[in-house]
Amino acid sequence: MSRKTNVKLSAKRLPRAMIQCGLMAGFLAFGSAAQAAISFTFDYGTDTGTGFWDPVDGATRRAAMDTASTAFADMFASHFSNSATIVLEATATNLPLSTNLASAGSNAFGGNGVGFTVNEIVKTKALGGVDPNGSNVDGSVNVNFGQPWHFDLGSTAPGGDPEDGGKYDFYSTIFHEFTHALGFSSSIDQDGSPFFGGTKAAGEWVTFDQFLVDKDGNRVVNADGSLNQAVWDAASVGGASPANGMFFNGSFAMAANGGLPVGLYTPTSWEGGSSVSHTDDQNPAIYGTMMTAQGPTGPWPRDYSAIEVAMLRDLGYTAVAAVPEPETYAMMLAGLGLLGWAARRRKA
Repeated sequence: MSRKTNVKLSAKRLPRAMIQCGLMAGFLAFGSAAQAAISFTFDYGTDTGTGFWDPVDGATRRAAMDTASTAFADMFASHFSNSATIVLEATATNLPLSTNLASAGSNAFGGNGVGFTVNEIVKTKALGGVDPNGSNVDGSVNVNFGQPWHFDLGSTAPGGDPEDGGKYDFYSTIFHEFTHALGFSSSIDQDGSPFFGGTKAAGEWVTFDQFLVDKDGNRVVNADGSLNQAVWDAASVGGASPANGMFFNGSFAMAANGGLPVGLYTPTSWEGGSSVSHTDDQNPAIYGTMMTAQGPTGPWPRDYSAIEVAMLRDLGYTAVAAVPEPETYAMMLAGLGLLGWAARRRKA
């Protein structure tokens, strides 16, 4: 089935407190960043007096987004040779009681047939394709400023309960969301329906869905574009890996993970926007990677692990340099004392 859509893929990060350590009308304001590797610029819309336009904190927040773009471009370029300038619509909320930290995602167009044919605008541009979105924004990013943020790139975010001064690292979180926009997210709805078109028997899916398998290696979406409903129903709420749940079986990812597929976050109760679209923070061997479903206060990675680099290679990105072995990355972690579908982090 061929269907053209213009939906936005959104991915959200959710917090965990740790006791350790369309072309828009009117005047638009844009933030800019260095034109290196994958860089992001931001359309902040019109001045609303809130969020990114808050009279007291707005300038600081916009500056932090630009800093995040520049820092992410440098980090990304240390692993990949892809280059593009991505324009995101930047919005904000102020919800102290929300379990959401931030979200981001890509606009997308439905495929021209069944299978893994959905065209994610951000990934299409990043992989060197022609921009199918024209002058429209390529995606979106939303930040919940009701949560306590650490905006200093040069220092470590304080850990602990937010009520006692703990803060969430802004840059780790935004890097996480940028990565969702680059295609690190599933397009399968809770009941197994394809988000962008077609039917379960002949759907249109994103590249990420191509690599979804259960613990026995059974594919969630078959090569002909059909959903394996039984596999999806069991694995999508299967619980913690490596014994249960959903896995990512790209060849690069498995090579980086000792020949095994990478566990994905699949709690026994479905969490819209979190389930399937993150690495599994319920698995101690994976917890601590940037793309886990939960983000703690205090220090958190601002760089990809070898496994995350490998997963992005499976999604089509071109590596330029060797990355640390998983054992080395684990040692590094030990020193640390997202309109459309959502992938998000949550409070515990």
